[in-house]
Amino acid sequence: MITRETIIDVLPYATEMRHELHRHPEVSGHETETKRRILRELTAMGLETREFEGCRSVMGVLRNGDGPCVAIRADMDALPIREATGLPFASENDGVMHACGHDVHMALSLGSARWFSTHRDAWQGTIKWLFESEEETVGGGQRMVAQGCMEDPRVGCVIGQHMNPNYPVHTFYSRSGAVSGASDDLRLTVTGRGCHGAYPQKGVDAIVIAAQIVTALQTLVSRTVSPFDPVALTFGAIHGGQAGNVVCETVTLTGTLRTIAPETRVLLHRRMREMTEGIAGGMGGSAQMEIIPSYSAVVNDPAFYSLVEENARHLIGAERMVEQQAPSLGVESFCYFLKDAPGVYYDLGCGVGTGLHTATFRVDEAVLETGVAMQVGSALALLDRMKEAMA
Repeated sequence: MITRETIIDVLPYATEMRHELHRHPEVSGHETETKRRILRELTAMGLETREFEGCRSVMGVLRNGDGPCVAIRADMDALPIREATGLPFASENDGVMHACGHDVHMALSLGSARWFSTHRDAWQGTIKWLFESEEETVGGGQRMVAQGCMEDPRVGCVIGQHMNPNYPVHTFYSRSGAVSGASDDLRLTVTGRGCHGAYPQKGVDAIVIAAQIVTALQTLVSRTVSPFDPVALTFGAIHGGQAGNVVCETVTLTGTLRTIAPETRVLLHRRMREMTEGIAGGMGGSAQMEIIPSYSAVVNDPAFYSLVEENARHLIGAERMVEQQAPSLGVESFCYFLKDAPGVYYDLGCGVGTGLHTATFRVDEAVLETGVAMQVGSALALLDRMKEAMA
């Protein structure tokens, strides 16, 4: 196993890249200069590069003889936030900031790419670095996978990481199995029949129907799903009606469904449609539930996770290992890569007392040392394990 000192020779480079990328953030869908910089760095290291249609994602490929293939994901986009950190390398793009650590993610991957390109005698196989655009919005990973980033050669395992400001630097935070949830966007249209508010018997009140549906749907969570199966069903917007003395004819609602288990997701899709249509029909109206599938759950492969966890324990010590007690119902576009290959997703503590997606978000840059070492050590361990399985 490697140590943090193993990657000291590339640490100045990773730090320089972090500062440069932090100075020049770009929001989702506009990562033009970021893309050019990544391509330039990968090319200078001698990596093959590939671009993708419909997004600004980039892939670097380093082949080093026969053997299995590991991929490492890093997201590229920044957020529409005006930076207030006072850092000497603060954003020079007014109103845009790397407030979620994606500059660090890219720097870690460039650092590990530099290490692998200059230490070819230490490994054999292929490594891909997946720089994903638009992670904060639609997720460029979906386009990358559709265009074959996991093929030629076939990726055997993919690694993803994120900064976690809730824990001090040199902390590893993750779990075997489900890490984050799946999401579906919900659009519900309830239709009744309008009339004068003084004579409600002449119409069908869409507001009353919608109220019944929203209340009843919550019983799916409490009475259809096991209390040990995480689910969140939220309607965050409701629109309907023209005036206080007119029975409303149409109500629209938008919401989100979050699940972990795929079978629960399928069950709730069916039951939500049945319930909305049944309640509306029973009250003299109609309802249409449109369910737009979005992200899938992120689930760590148990066998590969044990290797990454062992590497982390070796690098930082058992006292800095924090097991995630339950999966989050937040979502992560890393799921698109996991649809094509098993993988491992983990957080690294970077805490200095500031939260993600805030104008004051900062990281303790000691995380660069741990982060590059984690990528290098994990990739080496995964390549060795897959090579053994192929023998």
